[in-house]
Amino acid sequence: MKISVGPEAPARRAITVRFVPKDALGKIKPAVTETEFSGKANALFYARHERVLHVGLGVRAKLDSAVFRSAAGAATAFLKKIGEHHVALRLDEWPQFAGSAVEGALLADYRFERFKSKKTAGLASLSVHVLAADVAAAKRTVRRYQVVAEATNLVREVGNLPGNLLYPETLAEQAEKLGRRYGLKVTVFAEKFLRARKFGGLLAVGQGSVRPPRLIVLEHRGGPKSQAPVALVGKAITFDTGGISIKPAANMEEMIFDKCGGIAVLGAMAALAALGVKRNVVGVIASAENMPGGNAYRPGDIVTTYDGKHIEIVNTDAEGRVVLADAIAYARRDLNAAAIVDLATLTGACGVALGEYAAGFWSSEDKLQQRVLNAAAAAGENIWLMPLFEEYETQIRSDVALIKNSGGRLGGACTAAAFLKTFAEDTPWAHLDIAYTGHREKDRSDLARGATGFGIRTLVELVENWK
Repeated sequence: MKISVGPEAPARRAITVRFVPKDALGKIKPAVTETEFSGKANALFYARHERVLHVGLGVRAKLDSAVFRSAAGAATAFLKKIGEHHVALRLDEWPQFAGSAVEGALLADYRFERFKSKKTAGLASLSVHVLAADVAAAKRTVRRYQVVAEATNLVREVGNLPGNLLYPETLAEQAEKLGRRYGLKVTVFAEKFLRARKFGGLLAVGQGSVRPPRLIVLEHRGGPKSQAPVALVGKAITFDTGGISIKPAANMEEMIFDKCGGIAVLGAMAALAALGVKRNVVGVIASAENMPGGNAYRPGDIVTTYDGKHIEIVNTDAEGRVVLADAIAYARRDLNAAAIVDLATLTGACGVALGEYAAGFWSSEDKLQQRVLNAAAAAGENIWLMPLFEEYETQIRSDVALIKNSGGRLGGACTAAAFLKTFAEDTPWAHLDIAYTGHREKDRSDLARGATGFGIRTLVELVENWK
């Protein structure tokens, strides 16, 4: 997508997109009835002769970056369908949301069609012009959001790849490719290293597959050499059968998206490097394939993690927290991280609690908790603070080891968070369970099905504004 900024529409005959809150319907020319155009969020009215597309914003008091991102995405998807490729975004009284609108257009311009013989009609790249009075300020804002959206779409493509093509080794190759493109230092720890250093959690989960696990570390050193890094940790199970505790067959194909936490870390690291953020930040991705092979780990096994803690395995389908145990311990011990933020498609229980509209959020420290909440609000990503009561820790105590990897169905998302907190120890830690936000099963008006890149915007906001 080509993005430009200027005070006037380009000479070519572009479609003008106007953003309209519900209380401004009377200002539309020619006049429309509420039946024709409600003004609700993402409602569309195309005045063909005037070449103007009106996009509803809903209630004025609720306008934020997420509303404009979604509205611009819905407009983009519609214009692509009717074969229009030149767009002028008119923000009028909302210049502060120019970046969000461009971001929405870019995200809506992506669809995973690599393997389709017949591509979606109208899926040609758009040219988007942002109308702005203060061109210099708008260009700065638009560039920032463009960088984040382009990094997001790049890793959405990786996130959508199937398990026969994307497994720990090839995910590591994708990370190395991304590192070369964005100037990140990338280190890949293969099976021999993991065995020598006793990454018992990652090795246990991966041992049922013929494709061995990888620990992928990406570094952006934008701050002083002595500055402790912020660690972004991602779960990347490239395909999850559940292992010996095998999942039902229905919808198992969706388990290609069990890598979306790691994908979010990839995208955030790319964006932070491209923006030249003046802070040290390290991404750590724990990647394995959870298969029920002859050498698979079993319920009843006791696994020793990287930092020497012992886990009783009671359910091999609770594998994400087992690989994250090693990754979090590595960030704490080897990186001396100032703080650890992990993202994982961790529990179905989180989806039962929050649906697909918000990610669950837990934190061990009030200061970090507020930082992440502020970042998510600014990014327009819904996260919901969840509890970390001591009772959840009691629920996962083991009779034969320090801890067990599942506390059962009751409070499942919270006991999973309590499990992860154990490995952060005293390091400030936060956890985002993106199980139902990391991908979509169906198209939305402003976003295609598949990997969403959820969490990338929050992570970028968090690190950019770290004080």
